[in-house]
Amino acid sequence: MGASAWSVRGRFAGDPEAALDAIKARVFAEGDYLWEEDELGRPDSVDELYEVESVQESGTHSVLDVHEFISATGEDDFGTIRPLTDEELLTAFGTEEPSVAGFDELDKAGQLPYERRPRWSANCALLYEDDVAIELAIWGVSGE
Repeated sequence: MGASAWSVRGRFAGDPEAALDAIKARVFAEGDYLWEEDELGRPDSVDELYEVESVQESGTHSVLDVHEFISATGEDDFGTIRPLTDEELLTAFGTEEPSVAGFDELDKAGQLPYERRPRWSANCALLYEDDVAIELAIWGVSGE
């Protein structure tokens, strides 16, 4: 299987780590990740999922493949999540405070900015309503 682009968003209440944990829990519970080991049955936990050899080699092609926030100017690496810079937000969304609708529009059109990120890493952006950050969007590329 080749690489897969993916995106997800979830409620944001001021703590990006908590938002990431909630998003990952939802993705895992919904089974919204690559699972090629049908004969094994789905794992009961994320930790169990990460123990499966095919997951270690090919990933899940989802937000479950990333785990560490870095700065907007940090160097992307395996498993990192880098927020867009203000300039990148303006270029991609036309604003430094993109809306949920604006994100969904770019996502549906396949126009989220992927160019600066290597595989097995992600970008993120806060999404706003009335000048208040209400959701965290994370998108990336996983797989070989």
